[in-house]
Amino acid sequence: MFNKLSFYLILIIFVTLSYQKNLLSDELLIEQLSKYIEDLNKFKCNFIQLNPDGTISEGNMIYSDNKIKISYLKPSAITFIAREKKAMYFHEDLLELHYFNPNKTAFSLFTSMFNLTEMPKNSYSINSKNDVINLNFDEIGVDQIVEFSIFFQNNPIELKKIKWTGESGESIFSIFNIDKNIEIHKKTFSMVNPILNN
Repeated sequence: MFNKLSFYLILIIFVTLSYQKNLLSDELLIEQLSKYIEDLNKFKCNFIQLNPDGTISEGNMIYSDNKIKISYLKPSAITFIAREKKAMYFHEDLLELHYFNPNKTAFSLFTSMFNLTEMPKNSYSINSKNDVINLNFDEIGVDQIVEFSIFFQNNPIELKKIKWTGESGESIFSIFNIDKNIEIHKKTFSMVNPILNN
């Protein structure tokens, strides 16, 4: 009886300590990730995007303080610019221009990452495995998107990939060549009609 009681007591202590260790580990990971994101308030990068239909797009992206400019170079020249309440889509080859509200789009989900410390803890989950950190959004609130995750390399932490699943399927946005030492020009996020401006 004593041996059985001792065994259960040791088991309870072990489980409790393991749980506390995991909590501390998760809190440290969130702290480190938040610090990295905080420092990533301005950057330029290249990307390769795998689209739901199996096609691949390439280009570059500039981000600065909740403003984003995505320039697709292949297979078509497309510019996407978004700020808090306004976004512009311009297809250079077809001369198609659209303005729209970026709220409740993949853009709004991506920029919410930069306010990770202010997000409710039940709205996301963070997992770390094999030097990969997965920031998964548990509460999305976007009609066209059912899953949204951001992936980071660990040791050292670096933004690597965005993945989302919408009505048409899964998209993967792979990021490389991040450069934080950039100058942002006044016209970088300009949404002046590019057709009239030419």
